[in-house]
Amino acid sequence: MDIVYIINQIKYDILTVGGKPAIRAYNLLSDTPLYSIGYDESELCRELEYKLQLVADEYHTGRSISYGAVSKNFTVRQCIELVIV
Repeated sequence: MDIVYIINQIKYDILTVGGKPAIRAYNLLSDTPLYSIGYDESELCRELEYKLQLVADEYHTGRSISYGAVSKNFTVRQCIELVIV
């Protein structure tokens, strides 16, 4: 399991679900709150939870992201921790 690749995939998913361009997603700072990326609706948070679960399943991290686990006040780091910590 390549942690750097997984982190970059999570950052990519955060940006694309939030409707932002994902060019150089690896530059997304880990202390960036989701609401600053455009997450103001719970629907976007649910979609991100789904994407994070797909990443966890694909890389066999053993993590399960429950419904309602992500909110607009989460940071990028907290999303990463849901998948790999």
